[in-house]
Amino acid sequence: MKKIILFISLILLALAVFLAWFIPSAYIGSTSKLSVPVNIPEGATARQVGDVLAQKGIIVSSSGYRVYSYIDAAARNPRAGDYAVVPGSSYRDLARQFSVGPARDEITVRILEGFSLRDIGAELNEWGVKTIAWNDLAGSVKQNKKFSPALREQFEFLKDLPDNATLEGYLFPDTYRVWKDQLPLGFVLKQLQEFGKQTDGYNLEAAKQGRKLHDVVILASILEKEGRTLEEKTMIAGIFLNRIKVGMRLQSDATVNYVTDAGRSRPTLDDLAADSPYNTYMHAGLPPGPICNPGKDSLGAALHPAPNDYYYYLHDADGKIYYARNIEEHKVNRYKAYGTDN
Repeated sequence: MKKIILFISLILLALAVFLAWFIPSAYIGSTSKLSVPVNIPEGATARQVGDVLAQKGIIVSSSGYRVYSYIDAAARNPRAGDYAVVPGSSYRDLARQFSVGPARDEITVRILEGFSLRDIGAELNEWGVKTIAWNDLAGSVKQNKKFSPALREQFEFLKDLPDNATLEGYLFPDTYRVWKDQLPLGFVLKQLQEFGKQTDGYNLEAAKQGRKLHDVVILASILEKEGRTLEEKTMIAGIFLNRIKVGMRLQSDATVNYVTDAGRSRPTLDDLAADSPYNTYMHAGLPPGPICNPGKDSLGAALHPAPNDYYYYLHDADGKIYYARNIEEHKVNRYKAYGTDN
């Protein structure tokens, strides 16, 4: 009888010691202002999580965390990711933190009107998006890459684009808030959704005019670079359509800059000789695709151009615009603007 009592007493003592060790770690923890970076790999078990925590000095015993996982399902279902963990946290708090998932960074990305895919890619580079990943998703004219085909079926306005098209022209410029871990796809989806909202009804209106939405977007992208005000853009849109009707080349400096990346206000002779279907000094009609991502005013001007009888225009150094009906008037305007008719 004494042996039984002694045995029970030892068990109770061991249990008391275990609980004294386990309960504070499991439910109370200790306080610390410093956090430690911890990565929980995909498919990690409670044992593996405990090992990681013990190695980092966050908990004293990996075994204790494993034992705790038997009484708390949250500890058995950690989400993979990077965490900032406070050493001395209780098993319960750790299990809750890992079951919820890592904290997400919401960032703000501002895309200006007239940004090209290359400009947007450079902006996203600052947030860790690799150029190759960006080109694979959005496409690249220079890399001869088309946009991801998975996007084509998600947006009606993308379905009829040429097979080799990029997303140039369709990533609506605005300021976006997006989860950093969703870059670049989550960001692109927001831009495409906004483009759809801003151009609702454009496809039907373009069809009434015997035009395609893609042609409207191409024209809008040129207007974004060539015009400075909404009034100018609607006038220039009318001029470009006048030129197309009579077979004249658009001769847009903006399309040349898209080819050369020179960014000159007045292209050089070498620039004008660039061999590319986007060079509207060499090729008639619209270029094969947009040259940037236009804003609302440019899109509206392209859809609703101002009827006029002009075929030429230019800006002087102060930004004043001159219109001309024929080459003789254009030469006079060049002299007014630049002091020469060449």
